[in-house]
Amino acid sequence: MKKNSVLKAIVITFLIYVVASWIIPGGKFASGVFSNSGTSPVGISDLFIYPISTFMTSIFVLVGIIVLLIGGLYGVMNKTGVYQNYVEKVAKKFKGKEKSFLVISVLLFAVLASLTTLTLPLFVLVPFFVAVILTLGFNKMTAMLSTVGAILVGNMGTIFGYNTGGYSYVNYFFGIKLTENIAFKIVLFVLLTAVLLFYVIKTSKIEKVSKTKKTTKKEEKETKEEVIIPLYTKAKTTKKSSTPLVIVVILAFVISMVGMFNWAGALGVEKTIFDTLHSNITSVKLNGYPLFANILGSLNALGYWSNYEFAMLLALTTIVLGFVYNLKLKETFEAAVEGMKEMLPVAVVAIVASILLLVVNSATATFFTAIFNALFELTKGFNFATMSLATLIGSIGYNDFPYLMNALYDPITALYASKVKEVAYILQVIYGFTMMLVPTSVGLVIGLEYLGISYKEWLKQNWKLLLSLFVVAIILIIVVVLV
Repeated sequence: MKKNSVLKAIVITFLIYVVASWIIPGGKFASGVFSNSGTSPVGISDLFIYPISTFMTSIFVLVGIIVLLIGGLYGVMNKTGVYQNYVEKVAKKFKGKEKSFLVISVLLFAVLASLTTLTLPLFVLVPFFVAVILTLGFNKMTAMLSTVGAILVGNMGTIFGYNTGGYSYVNYFFGIKLTENIAFKIVLFVLLTAVLLFYVIKTSKIEKVSKTKKTTKKEEKETKEEVIIPLYTKAKTTKKSSTPLVIVVILAFVISMVGMFNWAGALGVEKTIFDTLHSNITSVKLNGYPLFANILGSLNALGYWSNYEFAMLLALTTIVLGFVYNLKLKETFEAAVEGMKEMLPVAVVAIVASILLLVVNSATATFFTAIFNALFELTKGFNFATMSLATLIGSIGYNDFPYLMNALYDPITALYASKVKEVAYILQVIYGFTMMLVPTSVGLVIGLEYLGISYKEWLKQNWKLLLSLFVVAIILIIVVVLV
């Protein structure tokens, strides 16, 4: 496997856009009418400015920071020594029924992703599940499919809409209830998850290295690389209990999921119990002094958390674990830094994956709009095929769902006002599929870089899976459109 292959795939995609920007004219939509603005080429200076701008934009850097903080958390978990004991304990429990653990992993990540679409909080659990899967003897691709792959499939078959920063964008843009097409969403999720499960079980196998087999130096090197578990270091055995670690991490995970999920939107209410609780706490005063409001600071109520609060929670969890296991402050800091160092390449690709989004979102006129217009003009009215293709192409550049919806909002509401429910379903499904396919998918590249899997290897080994998921998606889209 070549080094930085994921990063190369991202750069190549960006360069393809650069070349295309010199050839394909851009344009804008206004009330559904497209106006040609000519080409908007990306210049030589832009090749340097845009990457720098991506790293300087807080919304993108924050994703990288969260990835680093997850690395820091696992660095401290490794330092305690009990994390390794727990991984081995779980792996031992599933010895002889290894594929049962794969099923549990796929279902857990897929279900939670489908109900919440909170990819980054879910990634907190990925290193643990990966460690167990690799300890059981499966390869890295199986670990990737059973964790990050399951998250991506869950997002593709999402049931309650896209949830970012505690807000449902499907409802925001189109005024569509989260329960719209709910039966078809559930059917889609079940079918997609079944396809993934079948594929994982069929392709996974325990890899055992024969001690008597003669191997070349190259094969020996590859074998050594296969047993390396990311964010997992062997430590001296300890008699300390792993129970506090499990409780702290699970509690932090639950808080992050509860805090970042849009409860008000999902339940269709103006206020939730979390809003009331937050209001009651912050309104308490001691001799007229708002003590608790000042202690909490700008912390939002649960249900309205963003990546900022999530990053804060990760840092606090790391500190608490160091305290619980009597680590000196210096030891906690050094262990966290060690974990962050390991995750630095992952953080870099997570940020760089959004470089194209920055470019197309900064442009006053982009050729993606021209492509949308060309596709929409192929038919007189709504057509699921052209809408699906427009969504797929648009998702390459607009790799964040709200941005994609914003880019397509004008032509959709002007041209297909009577079909917004069907369009919303297509956007959800095809966008989710595209995020399993392209190197601009932040979730995908984080998983690939973390596990040391090349983008080419991902496509080569899993093209049958991707094709099967696409076929299922198209069939369900056709059913929704016809019904």
